[in-house]
Amino acid sequence: MDLLVVSIDDRTKELLMELQYNFPITKRPFNEIAKRLGTTEDWVINKTRELSKLGIIRRIGALVNYRSRGLVSALVGVKVPSEMIDDVVRAINADPQVSHNFLRDHPTYNIWFVTKARSKDELINKVAGTLSKFNIQSYTVLTAIKTYKIDVKFDVVRGISRAKVMRLPDNIPPIESTGLPMEFFKKLRSISIEEEPFNEIARLAGVNVDELNDLISKLMRVGVIRDFYATLDADKVGFKENAMVVFDATLETCERAALIEETTHVVLREVTVGSWPYNCYFMIHGISKNVIENAVNNIMSRLNINNYEILYSIRNLLPEMSKRLELTST
Repeated sequence: MDLLVVSIDDRTKELLMELQYNFPITKRPFNEIAKRLGTTEDWVINKTRELSKLGIIRRIGALVNYRSRGLVSALVGVKVPSEMIDDVVRAINADPQVSHNFLRDHPTYNIWFVTKARSKDELINKVAGTLSKFNIQSYTVLTAIKTYKIDVKFDVVRGISRAKVMRLPDNIPPIESTGLPMEFFKKLRSISIEEEPFNEIARLAGVNVDELNDLISKLMRVGVIRDFYATLDADKVGFKENAMVVFDATLETCERAALIEETTHVVLREVTVGSWPYNCYFMIHGISKNVIENAVNNIMSRLNINNYEILYSIRNLLPEMSKRLELTST
């Protein structure tokens, strides 16, 4: 059985890996990738455009870290009766700061979503206000203490999520402190697929293209923006399964979890509302539950954690998630 739902040959898989894991910030990045792959710049550009048109590549770029915009984030677990799910989901998704919303396989809380606000109190109040409309009182709000990893990359060869940790600093400077125009960050979200895609972005930053790599590296280092790479559509590259793995851990153990390449979205959390026995969580994505199970067993063995739960995604309750991510920059 092929790893990918869309028929993609080995050469194209190599291209997808380069676009995700090693995208160069240079004057002609697609030419640099072509040299690595032993092909032509035209082939790389045309194939990347084709993959983008098919929706396999969602965008190539970086997103602003929500914390640089003065926002706080929380993961919310809710117990919703099956007959009320659709109505409750519509109300939750009406909040434009909701960036993820999944129906998950768990006996206590079956709906899990991420939202943001200007303060913890504001976030708690808006969640309570939404759920009170349905007289729902069984929920937990888990605010982020430390975020180690956010982005997800898909190893299309091995069929598992994989990304090196880029630990975000504890103190993220406000985006205004960079002195860069918002148009710069907007353009950086999604570059054009052309020979020289960085010219306008560099002009907006007041640097030349050769200096842009250092600027972007600095912005990532201080945590204002996130890793620069191609974002793929999980379903279209065969990653049909994802799971949230939750466990109780020390700060050091949670950080060790982030150092394992297969983990994504590694966050140390605190229970702000409700009851929940775990403080560390990570996501993991794969082409099958068997792949995920094997990876999780290996990861938890390495962390010496015996008590944990795997909450598989049953349904994505926010189909426009990719568009929301562009706006909320989770």
